[in-house]
Parts: sequence; structure tokens; C-alpha cells
Amino acid sequence: MGMSRCYSLMKCLLIMFNVIFLCVGAGVCAFVSWALWDGRGAEGGAGRAGLCALGLWAVVLTLGAIAALAGAIRGSASLLAAAFALLALSAVAEAAAAWWGAAHQPQLQQALRERLRHSLLHEYGALPARTQALDAIQRGLQCCGVESARDWQQAAWARSAGELDLSVQAPAAYYWVPASCCTSTEEVECAVARRVPAASGGGAGLHAAPCAPRVLGALRGAARAPLAAGAVLLAMHGAALLLALALCLRAHPDTRYKA
Repeated sequence: MGMSRCYSLMKCLLIMFNVIFLCVGAGVCAFVSWALWDGRGAEGGAGRAGLCALGLWAVVLTLGAIAALAGAIRGSASLLAAAFALLALSAVAEAAAAWWGAAHQPQLQQALRERLRHSLLHEYGALPARTQALDAIQRGLQCCGVESARDWQQAAWARSAGELDLSVQAPAAYYWVPASCCTSTEEVECAVARRVPAASGGGAGLHAAPCAPRVLGALRGAARAPLAAGAVLLAMHGAALLLALALCLRAHPDTRYKA
């Protein structure tokens, strides 16, 4: 009686874990499909490659969950063995991704800084999605420029933002920053603050903080919950693998197709 109850408990735990895996895998597959179809999250070869790798992991996880559920319900040793292999493969991929991210954290941070700077210099004002994203970052995080407001001096948008004044009383050379850099919502005050002398890296009425450190800080804060969820998912993987192996060893081998 005790062994039967233990077997039933292991089966229930395996089913519960794999229902969660199935939901996660199917959800990630749907997200990857949408992102590849939408195109905005897959700009460039690196973006598409990352999404495809994420989608492949989700497919393996989904197939492993389906095999584990079917194997647990039917008591099939072959299905449980297939589930063990697929879940082990997805767990190894998760662990490898976590190790790679931790080992390349400085490179990832530098890549983010370069991506922000490229968007500021070449895409702001030309691509609506990038323009809205940078404005949201500068307003929400109360910052201006990637490293300082002076970054806008080299931006393609800033060179076409103002009108050239050739009068005798023309002011000294200046550059423009977006309204999202302003600390005030008053249009008149913001219009005055947005015109920055060429030798200055900012001024009164503008956010003084650079955006890159604040974006990195915000991402570190936002990443805590996903990282904790990833750690829980990896721990569940380990438990599911042990349960699948135990049930596989107890299950009767499939002999229906033997002559």
C-alpha cells in the first residue's frame, strides 16, 4: 500500500510540474511566433537568432512536457524515457544560458550602451518606435542622452531640429535636445532649455543624469523576478527529471508492438 501511494504521489507531482512546463513552453512559442511575425523585436541577424534559439528551447520544453504527461498517465516507459531526454536537454540549455549571461555581463552591458547610442544618433526622429522608446526612457528615468546631453549634439535629428539663424545677433553655436529631456512640462520653459550651447553638456531645465546607468539599473531591478522564476523553473526541471526517471524504471516496458 505504501509503495502504491508513493508511486501515485510521484505521478501527481510529475503531472503538476509538466503542466507548468507545458504552459511556459506554449506561451514562449506564441510570443516568439508573434515577435518574428511582427518584426520589430527581430531587427538584425542577432535578434532573429536569439528569438529562434528561444523558440527552439520552448519547442523542446513543450514536447518534453507532452511526453511526460502522456507517459505518466499511460505508464509508458518509452514515453517517460523520451520525456527525460527532452527535459534534460531543455534544462541544460537553461543552465548554459544562465552561465553565458553571467560570464558575459560586461559585454552585454556595453552592447546595450552601444545600442542606445546608435538609436540616439541615427534612429531618433526617423523610426517612430525608436523615437517613442527613447522619449519614454528619458521622461520615465529623468535622464538625457546616453552618457550626457552632449550626445544629442552628434545626433542626426539634432542637426535638423532647429532653424539656422544668419542674422548679426545670431546666438553662439548650439544644438537641440528633445522635449523629453526637459524637467518642466511648460512649453516656453522647455523650448528655451532645449537649445543648448555647443560647448555645454547640459543646462538648467534639463535632466542632468545620463540614461545608460539608469537603464542598466532599471533592467537589473526588473530582472530580479524573471531570474527568480528561471531559478525555480530550473529547480522544477531537476525534480521532474528525477520523477520521470523513477517512474520510467518502475513502468512496464512497451511490448504491444513486438512480434
